[in-house]
Amino acid sequence: MTMQMPAAPLPRGSLTPKSYSAEEIETEAKRLQKVINQGQLWDLETCKTIAPLTLEINELKRANDVFLIAHSYQTPDIVYGVADSVSDSYSLSKAARDAPQQTILFSSVRFMAETAKIVSPHKTVLHPSPEAGCSLSDSITAADVRDLKARYPGVPVACYINTSAEVKAEVDVCVTSSNYLRICEKLPGDRLIFVPDRLMGKHLTEHLAGRKEVINYDGECYVHATFTGEKIRSWRSRTAEHGIELKVLSHPECDADVIAESDVVGSSEKLMEEALRLGAEGKPDIMLITECGTADRVRAESDNEINLIGTCVMCRYMKMTQLEDILQALRDPHPAQIIELDEEIISRAQHSLNEMFRLAE
Repeated sequence: MTMQMPAAPLPRGSLTPKSYSAEEIETEAKRLQKVINQGQLWDLETCKTIAPLTLEINELKRANDVFLIAHSYQTPDIVYGVADSVSDSYSLSKAARDAPQQTILFSSVRFMAETAKIVSPHKTVLHPSPEAGCSLSDSITAADVRDLKARYPGVPVACYINTSAEVKAEVDVCVTSSNYLRICEKLPGDRLIFVPDRLMGKHLTEHLAGRKEVINYDGECYVHATFTGEKIRSWRSRTAEHGIELKVLSHPECDADVIAESDVVGSSEKLMEEALRLGAEGKPDIMLITECGTADRVRAESDNEINLIGTCVMCRYMKMTQLEDILQALRDPHPAQIIELDEEIISRAQHSLNEMFRLAE
């Protein structure tokens, strides 16, 4: 019943890294194997294959004073091999804002790199994979938000952070999976518009029932929309037959029936923290209802036995970036890899993000 994890991404051969001695490769490979902590997938030979890439990336970061940020859903070679900061959207937004380095490389999807540029417009922000979009972000445009505001004049608009800079520029406040309930409770009036995630919006509607009316948009994350309450019930039944008490940890981008079947609901960072806590308390049988990257982090960072049960779903957009893309962007970024935003968009989007920081802290 153990969760099946995706294979380690091997180099595509799209560029040639620097040459290093056999001793340097061996030392780096052992470091990678230790920090990734998934010996079956990331054995020593696999780590030797990627070691020249991680060595050169880390050299270039130091030489050029680059701060490399990676979302939790990135692959372990990026998360543990080269990233300076790894977390969920909210924490990474603050990390980009507060980093002293003047160049940020964001290993993630497009909207996250745009967010880094909004909070740090004076910095150079690199995004190695310009084609890495997001099904949720792509579901809504600035024009869609303007239409909603025209239909519901005066109603505050809360926007999940998984959106483009242009959308952020049209709303009153941004929210993340770690703070959307708390922030939406604080918005004025007895109605609010929530965009674009309809599934998170359903959870918000239930949370605010009797206090606020929530007007929802019809977008979704294709990864989290895959999970169902029926699948969880089936896994609970099957594991119970073996005397296993399954703990289900789910991301709030999932549907309401998934949320109802879950023991813990929260951001990717909270899910990882809860999984590690449960493992430390001797409750190792866990089902993670989110993208596979969170399971990779749990495996890497747990000092205790954790049995991840069921299946995860990979985000094809989050998995587009590989070490070679990062190395190429550090060596000589293409224009499309440098985030450029209109000054007016930045200024207006900053308001919604500043409101998020103000209301969340």
